Amino acid sequence: MNDLFRYILLGAFMLTLNACTTNGTLHNDRIYHSFELNRGEFDGKAGVERVQILDFIYGNPDGYAARNPPEYRARGECAQGDSSHVNMPRKDLKILYVKWLDKVTGKVNEVTLDLPKKLPKDFGENHEVFASFKQGQLYAYVITPERRLKTEPPNGPKASDYLKTITIYPE
Repeated sequence: MNDLFRYILLGAFMLTLNACTTNGTLHNDRIYHSFELNRGEFDGKAGVERVQILDFIYGNPDGYAARNPPEYRARGECAQGDSSHVNMPRKDLKILYVKWLDKVTGKVNEVTLDLPKKLPKDFGENHEVFASFKQGQLYAYVITPERRLKTEPPNGPKASDYLKTITIYPE
């Protein structure tokens, strides 16, 4: 019985030690955060009517990603936005790809952002990658969990204008 108690105590110690070395994050390489792509944040109904999303991928094209759902692709269509909470492995934060039609100009546009180069070094839990359109142009932001200084002007979507927001596209 005494040996059993020692093994239980040793096991509990090892689990505690392991939890301390992972900085409190599950699987240490995964980041729980939000991704949103919409058409009407800045221009309202006019933006929704102006832009048709043709395809999108957020993450790893060959792995974990938020993307146009397969049932839409099978019909030759695309979901007109996405709002996801993802627990994505850091290694899969590769690209933000958006292809859209500007119905006013008739022009098809594509943008691929290299996320390891665009995301801030401290990108992590409770951050959000947000993308929307303004007059047919794609805008992408990282919304941090930090409050914006009162001396800084608001940037990005109105719902989070009290938070520090970094423009990652266009530059």
